[in-house]
Amino acid sequence: MGFIKSAVILTLSFSYGIFTVVLYACISIKNGTYFTRRTEKETLELQIARDRLWDLSKDFAGLSHHIITLASGFKFHFVSNEAPGSPAALKSDKPLVVFVHGFPDSWAVWRHIVSSSSLQDAACLVAIDLPGYGGSEGLEKYSATGVLEKMTELIITLRTQYGVDDGFETRKKKTIIVGHDWGCIISMRLAAEAPSLADRFILSNGPLPDLVKSNLMRTIDSARKMHKDAQNAPRSSRPPLLQAIRTLKPLFRQLTLSGYIFAMQLPVPLVEYLLIGGNQSLMRAVHRGAHGKAEFNPRDAAESMASSMGPSLAESKTQTSNGETYPSTIKYSREFANVMNMAGYYRDGASTRIWQKSLETIAGLHGLAGGNDLRRTSSGAGLFDEGAPGVLKTSSTVFWGEKDIALDPTICLDGMADYLVGGSQVVLLPRSGHFTPVEVESRAALEAAVQWAVQGEKEDVGVAVQRTYKGAKVIVRR
Repeated sequence: MGFIKSAVILTLSFSYGIFTVVLYACISIKNGTYFTRRTEKETLELQIARDRLWDLSKDFAGLSHHIITLASGFKFHFVSNEAPGSPAALKSDKPLVVFVHGFPDSWAVWRHIVSSSSLQDAACLVAIDLPGYGGSEGLEKYSATGVLEKMTELIITLRTQYGVDDGFETRKKKTIIVGHDWGCIISMRLAAEAPSLADRFILSNGPLPDLVKSNLMRTIDSARKMHKDAQNAPRSSRPPLLQAIRTLKPLFRQLTLSGYIFAMQLPVPLVEYLLIGGNQSLMRAVHRGAHGKAEFNPRDAAESMASSMGPSLAESKTQTSNGETYPSTIKYSREFANVMNMAGYYRDGASTRIWQKSLETIAGLHGLAGGNDLRRTSSGAGLFDEGAPGVLKTSSTVFWGEKDIALDPTICLDGMADYLVGGSQVVLLPRSGHFTPVEVESRAALEAAVQWAVQGEKEDVGVAVQRTYKGAKVIVRR
């Protein structure tokens, strides 16, 4: 019976994935983008954008490019307003802020926020490329262990390179991690399983896996009980049956919105077709939708696509001022060299599977937490990260664009308070969608939250955000 059940689930998942690929293709054909190739002008704009975002020898709005090679030998690319390990970075008392992007982007999704002169004056800003994205090296498998091990090693290294910790003292200044989409999911896992990495997490429009699982199971159990009530009382079965259907509505909505996740599990050729087939119609639609109702000019279109593509062959030949180069393993001759790396996060269980911490990671986290156990008493996070699975053990500020077209708020937000510790909030952005770092209003709200955290959290975060985003509401406080 178990084998038959598994076979049925696999067949349904495969069928839904195929249906999603066909549906997306039909939508793009109907919208006229499937057969539309880039014009010469658009190609030129794209080349200029890739040079602007990815040439290692050029600054971008006060940010310089850096390649950092970890002790494990893994190479990360990031941009920063201060060079890692420089006297300015080590001796400054400015907090360290690390930005982590999501799908299908790179460090450049944060370009509007990290370009802020006021933020650059107040903090050391670091916007990274996740493993397998942009200019960072790829992994063989994007498992939870693979991704989280590399991210933890990177953040511990950055903390040293920016003077947060040294051989004698830890937490000499504040560390803040800001994540969106996959960057939010990964950051949530770090906040739950490696809380000593940062003093605050600012998280935007990404699902907390344990909360989503809990809400899905609760919804199914409630509907099952209503269905059982209907069976026990056939003559009055209509009301409980209707209530069961209403109860399942958020689940069905999320299932509809998540069709692309099922498509990501298909064979590689089909996944590549989904993501970049039809003249990159899906990517173009995602980037256009990311800007909401705001103007989407040729520069926006080019920079958005360049963010997803990463460096081209031309940029791969450039160097930083220290002679650093992009990893040689990236296939620069392909327009979308990283497309299957992006899919790997969905295919290999980066969000849900167990993180098997290495001895080096355990020792590194122990070093950060050692001697500071009292600091975390209010959060419930002990040295060895005890607590309920999935609970964010560091103070966190969660932003949610209410008009998110990928995530249902009932499934992703209900019960969030149970997964937060003291000093945490959930902020609802009523006019924003999924891509909060890009939309004009929501990126201003995120910038205000980062400023609030950098300046010592001296006022209510809701007050700070409402100055730039009228109608923003703090719906959960802990």
